[in-house]
Amino acid sequence: MTIFGIDVLYVLLIALLAAAILAVSFKNLAYAILSLFIVTVLTGIVFYAVDAPFVALVQIAVFSGAIMVLFIFVLIMTRGGVSVEEEAG
Repeated sequence: MTIFGIDVLYVLLIALLAAAILAVSFKNLAYAILSLFIVTVLTGIVFYAVDAPFVALVQIAVFSGAIMVLFIFVLIMTRGGVSVEEEAG
């Protein structure tokens, strides 16, 4: 599938790579989790682009939904990686 002569799959893969690099390079845990969420959604879109709609649906429903809720719960329970001493002063 091309739009304006540019293959959409290559653009999606470049965006996926950029989001993955951001996910491992952020120091802030909340930004890293947000980048990981973007990676999972883009992976689902790439699966759909290569004509695998069931795998795309499972990717978005299971990983982007359930696993991200688990990561957000961990973020809340760990106070986002901020220690008690840093919160006090």
